[in-house]
Amino acid sequence: MELTVLGCATPYPQPGQPCSGYLITEDDTHVVLDCGSGTFAALQNHVSPAEVTALWISHLHPDHSADLLAWSNWALNTPGAPKISVYGPSGWADRLVHMLTGTDDATLVRETFTVHELHDGHTAIHGPLALTSRAVVHSVPTFGVRVESPTAHLAYSGDTEPCPALRSLADNTDVFLCEAGTVKPSRYHTTPDQAAETALGAHAKHLLLTHLAPDLDPHSVRVSDILTTIVTPGWRWTSDV
Repeated sequence: MELTVLGCATPYPQPGQPCSGYLITEDDTHVVLDCGSGTFAALQNHVSPAEVTALWISHLHPDHSADLLAWSNWALNTPGAPKISVYGPSGWADRLVHMLTGTDDATLVRETFTVHELHDGHTAIHGPLALTSRAVVHSVPTFGVRVESPTAHLAYSGDTEPCPALRSLADNTDVFLCEAGTVKPSRYHTTPDQAAETALGAHAKHLLLTHLAPDLDPHSVRVSDILTTIVTPGWRWTSDV
């Protein structure tokens, strides 16, 4: 399994810093977790959109989902574009079609994508990748996901405060990709120390901190007792096989 960070900025993109998006690859299967602003362009540095098997969206805040519009424009203007499976919270297709057409008729989106709505415990299989979604605690309906393959197990938090579902997702994973969207403990986001506590409790092997709060200085982050990396756009992790 290979993880490529397309972007991790919050709450808006900056030059060379797209918002949240992560490419998971195993053999010729490519799944994108989240597609925040700027990630569709970043993706094309690694694979063609036509090679992507599925999109999985944790929640509908723009820094995690805005480039659904870019995906739609690509699909609608690319002859022979594949009908990609898209997974997201309830109502994502209705919201997208309203932005595209100004109507409530989701026919266009359903003709363009294979539409799936997430729920707690939702599972999907694409090639060697199995995705299990769990509802986590954020200000809007949000999911984290566990991605399993024959070579590795990875968990991604989405945006969330620490919660039992998050620890369950991270249980004995090779890598735990966790947001650090707040400096001090607060509702709806996780601090670096809380992410480390969850990772240690779940016996994750490697903690990847992403989606850092804008006022959090990466150089000030000190996490002990677990292998920790602060990810940046273009950063890659590959499982040992």
